[in-house]
Amino acid sequence: MELQTHNQLAHSVTTKRRVFVGGSLSAGLGLSVAIVATACGVGSDAGGGGSAAAPLKDRKAVSLEWWGDAPPATGTNQRMDQIKVWNDKYPNLQVKYGANAATGQGVAALEKFVAAIASGTAPNGLDFDRFQVATYANRKTFANLDDFIKRDKFDMKKFVPATVDEAMGLDKKIYGIPRSTDCRLLYWNKDLFREAGLDPEKAPATWDDLRQAAIRLTKKNATGFDRMGFHTEEGQAHFHIFGWQAGGSFQSADGKKATLTLGPNQEGLEFMTNMMKDIGPWDTLKAYRESWGKDAQQAFLVGQLGMVYQTNNYISAIARFRPDMKFGAAPPPVKKVGDKQMTWSGGFSFVVTRDAKDQDITWELVKFLSSEEGFTAGFAGDEGRAKGSGGVFVPPMTGQPELDKKMFAKYKTNIADVDKVPEAAVNLMQFTRFRELSIAAQYLWDGIKKSQVEAISLAKSSSQTLGENNTAIQKALDDAWATAK
Repeated sequence: MELQTHNQLAHSVTTKRRVFVGGSLSAGLGLSVAIVATACGVGSDAGGGGSAAAPLKDRKAVSLEWWGDAPPATGTNQRMDQIKVWNDKYPNLQVKYGANAATGQGVAALEKFVAAIASGTAPNGLDFDRFQVATYANRKTFANLDDFIKRDKFDMKKFVPATVDEAMGLDKKIYGIPRSTDCRLLYWNKDLFREAGLDPEKAPATWDDLRQAAIRLTKKNATGFDRMGFHTEEGQAHFHIFGWQAGGSFQSADGKKATLTLGPNQEGLEFMTNMMKDIGPWDTLKAYRESWGKDAQQAFLVGQLGMVYQTNNYISAIARFRPDMKFGAAPPPVKKVGDKQMTWSGGFSFVVTRDAKDQDITWELVKFLSSEEGFTAGFAGDEGRAKGSGGVFVPPMTGQPELDKKMFAKYKTNIADVDKVPEAAVNLMQFTRFRELSIAAQYLWDGIKKSQVEAISLAKSSSQTLGENNTAIQKALDDAWATAK
């Protein structure tokens, strides 16, 4: 399939997503949506709108704060590079990059952000994991962007439509502008496959293939491991994909019932648990993983891990730190022969906080960050960091098919294994799935992840942990829906 098919694939993805989100869940909202829409009307959270004002360089001086990914110990990151270009361009509209990043998933990751909202010290805008947008829009945390979008004729059609759906509130208003998207792939080390007697050009196709390869790739020593074939707690091997591939789900179609205890979910979790038991005892598995390094010393990059689930964006790490590595990337193995391919996608969004001042200027910053000019500035910094590490740069998906096509062509590396990944990811988008849109997304995430950790570590049986976490998530859903009525 050619790279140019990204738009067609995006249409396929949004068709599935809108049946899943726009149809089932929206139909279940009923009166709640109408009330939320009234309570969160434009007058209370859009900071006005009206006609466009003077050119940005002529606006009165203001100072904004933006939160994003945690800054590195030295140097800058992509968002900091973008903001520098903005600050140089608009000396009157200076943006401070906040040290209190709040871009993670789950309750604990968002504690600083929640505290800032409560104390009235939240930033003007921030990067925010898109699957959690609806939850915080319902809490009246984010500004509704519909008026700005309409006023400026901002083109929302340039984004993969499913990412726009995910950035909506339960009232179907837009509270975030997509920043990125991705899909999960299985990466494998070809040299280690060859050493273990496996075909280095053939990825595991089924769950059993994955288990067998993981066992054969593993090398043990007297005290632990010299190498591990696979580790469910490393990378993106989340419970989601195994539960979905078995036919499960984690929330009902109307968004009101937690469904962790479904039989297919338990089947997926037990497969993960049994695979790890086949590789070795949990204490030893845990200790070996804790010894792994970061950046250029990541386990997969230095041969301590034979296979790993990661997003397509992981190719940036390989290209930066190990451009000479012989590896492959393929769709996640399916449960059994004959099953349809399946991956899953996520990504972040740019949001404007509801009660912050200068929302109009913050909206202009969001437009810049999501523009070709903005991404060009960020990618230039990423390319410099990659070259400084002796590698090359491959851009992540922006969630904008036409821009992605242009950037993939611009940054083509001419390294065969590296250049295959962006196209493989684009092709796989037709088989992707997004997380269930939830009014209690952070609790749903935490409960799913906690079930995985407790089962795989053998702290609890899969049925026990799924039951307990299902109860906790159900309470969170009930409490959240009560506030929407």
